[in-house]
Amino acid sequence: MIIVLDTETTGLLEPEAADIKLQPRIIEFAAIKLDHELVELDRIEFKCNPEMPLPAIITKITGLKDEDVLGAPKLIEKISELQEFFVGSRVLVAHNAGFDVGVIWYELLRLGLHRKFPWPPRHICTVESTMQIKGHRLHLADLHEHLFGEKFAGAHRAMVDVEALTHCFIKLVQDGEIIL
Repeated sequence: MIIVLDTETTGLLEPEAADIKLQPRIIEFAAIKLDHELVELDRIEFKCNPEMPLPAIITKITGLKDEDVLGAPKLIEKISELQEFFVGSRVLVAHNAGFDVGVIWYELLRLGLHRKFPWPPRHICTVESTMQIKGHRLHLADLHEHLFGEKFAGAHRAMVDVEALTHCFIKLVQDGEIIL
């Protein structure tokens, strides 16, 4: 099984040497599970209480406000559901996978669960996999526009981005740009 995912967070990753308290927190998570025929099997989506006020720049980028997430469940309340969703998956796909995987890892580390998560053994980063298209990193909207002739509305919301990324990933596999 293949998991295509995206996170919205309180900010960017800090250097590894930074205190874990400075690492970003998840405010929204979404993923679509595909079989190896690239047919959707399941999806998961939730907002997460980061236990801190959202920086103004994050509200500007995502449209999420404090009241949207501060009443949401804490990640620890969603972790069993998340683990269950990942069990048995062989491939993780994300646009800038290092970021999303890093954020999830730091969240798991905070919870003492970083060694108890069923990570898929293979990670595919669609940023890295598509660098040859224009010779530089493409934003997801730009990749979508390159592949389908149009950008998509609602970027920087987790499920909107996952749906667009899934569409791009399937096309990239079908075109032989990404080999499963």
